[in-house]
Amino acid sequence: MIRFMNEIFDGMKTFMSGMKVTGGYLVDSNKASTQDETTVTVQYDGTVALAKDVKLADRFRGHLHNDIERCIVCKACANACPIDCFWIDGEKNEANKLRPSRFDIDLLKCMYCGLCVFACPTGCLTMTKEWWGSTFNSADGTNLHGQLKQFGVGYFTPEKKEQVERKRFELAEAKKKAAAAAAAAKAAATAKAAAAAPAAGAAPVVAKPVVAAVAKAPEAPKPDAPSA
Repeated sequence: MIRFMNEIFDGMKTFMSGMKVTGGYLVDSNKASTQDETTVTVQYDGTVALAKDVKLADRFRGHLHNDIERCIVCKACANACPIDCFWIDGEKNEANKLRPSRFDIDLLKCMYCGLCVFACPTGCLTMTKEWWGSTFNSADGTNLHGQLKQFGVGYFTPEKKEQVERKRFELAEAKKKAAAAAAAAKAAATAKAAAAAPAAGAAPVVAKPVVAAVAKAPEAPKPDAPSA
């Protein structure tokens, strides 16, 4: 029971601290509005020119932009997105690497959390400094609110896809042939070195001199001692 009451007290204390901060901002804004009678709210028409003239904070998160040439179709951004506003498809090019054939972002669903920017390993995703979405005006293409922004490079046509697959097959076969030739050359060099090793590493044979045994001549008999 005591723990329960302490949790309630801590919650109310935290709530009142937050309201104190909010109230301070509210009082300051009211003072500023009464002191400066010329302060007015300008309706933002959503045009690009006006958006670029607005001074924004360094960490402002505007609309998402993708430098599509740096995208590797890893889909890390889509996995990090909490509301699934990405649609990404990829196809392999001639070099057998993925290219983003489709990269669409539903800007109406995007909540500008920036998690996809942090998850992107190549840095191709960035948050712009322009906010183009206060009004829906897509006639001249200057407003992106509620639109599906497309960054993909497009799908291969059947003819182009056939050419790409043929080129990729040719490059793969060329790599296989080059690898086989390199392996054969390495094996030949190894065999040649192995054959040359015994001849080069064997110690020279030195003929030992033959020493013949010389028989000793018999000793001459000693003369007998003279008798007394």
